[in-house]
Amino acid sequence: MNLQQLENILMIKEEKSITRAAEKLFVTQSALNQQLQKLETELGTPLFIRSRSDWQLTEAGKVYVQAAKEILNIRKDAYNRIHDIADLSRRHFTIGLIPERGVNMFTAIYPVFHRTFPEVTLEPFECNVRTMQKLITRGTIDLGLITLTESQKDENTYLHMTDEEILLAVPSGHPLAPGGAHRPEEAPDIDLAAFSGDPFILISQTSTMYDLVEDLFERAGFRPNVLFSTSSNVSKYRMVCAGVGCALLPAVFAVPDSRAVFFRLREHPKWEVTMCCRKDAYLSSAEQAFLDLCRSYWKNPNITEGEFFL
Repeated sequence: MNLQQLENILMIKEEKSITRAAEKLFVTQSALNQQLQKLETELGTPLFIRSRSDWQLTEAGKVYVQAAKEILNIRKDAYNRIHDIADLSRRHFTIGLIPERGVNMFTAIYPVFHRTFPEVTLEPFECNVRTMQKLITRGTIDLGLITLTESQKDENTYLHMTDEEILLAVPSGHPLAPGGAHRPEEAPDIDLAAFSGDPFILISQTSTMYDLVEDLFERAGFRPNVLFSTSSNVSKYRMVCAGVGCALLPAVFAVPDSRAVFFRLREHPKWEVTMCCRKDAYLSSAEQAFLDLCRSYWKNPNITEGEFFL
């Protein structure tokens, strides 16, 4: 049993296809298949139930995969601990970033982190929350910026950064706009049901915000007239400013604009901004320092980069 073999089996399990796994691993399918068959012969039992497009683990395969995850995680944690003890300056860890807000946080934090840890290499990955959760569980990503509700958390560890309110943004020409505010912090409360006849730009189903939004419409007692869906909150807000329709937005995207008006929903719905890591993972001193910078950033995510470093 070697580390590459463990990683290869985990990739087959993740992709549920030896063809797709071979592509991700940059090896030939025949070479990967031969390695798997050799391992199964050694173990005396198959690890996968083969099918054309959906490979599933056998009971023996589940045991092997669980052990593989534990072995690889133990190795990673041991190396991090040893590096801290030896005070080695050359280190590497990976950061998962959700689109739009993740890049904003990273660009604000990284310059000061780099000055403190100039020899530490950070490798950012941009992906959606559900993909990031899987990659963190697998150990592919060490830390990840995640926005979600409590019910969407898995077995990973979630380090609270802030709670973020969901606001309603409407075009300034809307009949109810005079009762709203151009500045989100001044937005008055309103019932979502008052907008039951309006067109909406919704977040796509791939977003963890989708379940929260669906629940808000259900409690308001109507199904929205959806013009289109998008994974981008920035695009949603631009459509509001263009007068196309209304949108529910996380507060960080509610930037004052004369073309848009904001309301707070009476329920004051919120979701959580967290940094996520693998359960029981050992975090190096560099990773702990990065988390401290994240906490400082989320106290006021709308400040400029220059202000952040004061």
